[in-house]
Amino acid sequence: MENNTYTTSLYIDAPLEAVRSYLTDGMNLNEYTLFSRMRERVDANTWLGTASGYQGGLYYHCRHREVGRLEVVEWHCGTELGKYYHVYPMLLIRPSYFDASSSEQGTYYHWISFVDPARRTPMIAQGLPVVHRSEARSLKANLERRRGLREPSKAALELAPHTIYVDAPIELATTFLAERANVTRWSFMMRAEGRTLVDAYDHPISVEFASHDLDAYRVLEMTTTYVELGIHVRTPFVLIPAAYAFAQPKATGFILHRVSAWPTSGVRVGKASVDEYDTEAINAKRVIEGEAGNLAAYARGCSYGPAAP
Repeated sequence: MENNTYTTSLYIDAPLEAVRSYLTDGMNLNEYTLFSRMRERVDANTWLGTASGYQGGLYYHCRHREVGRLEVVEWHCGTELGKYYHVYPMLLIRPSYFDASSSEQGTYYHWISFVDPARRTPMIAQGLPVVHRSEARSLKANLERRRGLREPSKAALELAPHTIYVDAPIELATTFLAERANVTRWSFMMRAEGRTLVDAYDHPISVEFASHDLDAYRVLEMTTTYVELGIHVRTPFVLIPAAYAFAQPKATGFILHRVSAWPTSGVRVGKASVDEYDTEAINAKRVIEGEAGNLAAYARGCSYGPAAP
């Protein structure tokens, strides 16, 4: 929904440690990207190279973060050393995070890209989504080929993104969303029956949150447990200040990005469609901006941009 945020996801049949090691070595961009080629290593985590989105050089800077049961590899890019205006967080998630009974031994890879609308060229807007999807498949092929595979491994899950811009303080939003007493105010199709929380089909559920402060942004893990079945549905949130995502110091608010996992076959509990998660994002925006006293922002829509007069 947020038109300055681009995502792609897939399953890589390789251990998370191998995926992390591969992603954090900038020289490997030479292998799996569309002719982003590293020409010089500047320091332990920074490279200078070419880029498929530009007719010039680009600096690439890598950071790695451990976030509870998740890991994040971030690439930061810019035309000047230390001045980066593209941030690309990549979530690395073990299959057991979404399904405790999973027999998969690989890694779910979720690539988020933020592109500032003030700096976005037509080529970036038109070319980035298809190029990143292809590069993700190339990444998968390079890592799976190293394990002796001759064709892409199939996945038990598909990941879906749910993204919206919220013009409110990120601290307020993190506290509000992580408070279980607030869940029925923003979560679609959940309601309280006395002291019991239930879903749309009256299944009793419990909800837990784990919040992680990564200095620049926040990660919030939401676990919904279907009490009768003992099934956990996990949907991590990434809350990134617009000032950080778009390298615009004066930008207000934040990007609310959520990830859901959907079995490719078989019966599931919980929401029936990605629309329900998108609807929750829209409602969360409305409620959080209302809590912040910013009633004008909601009408401007789902995306970050200059405020209307």
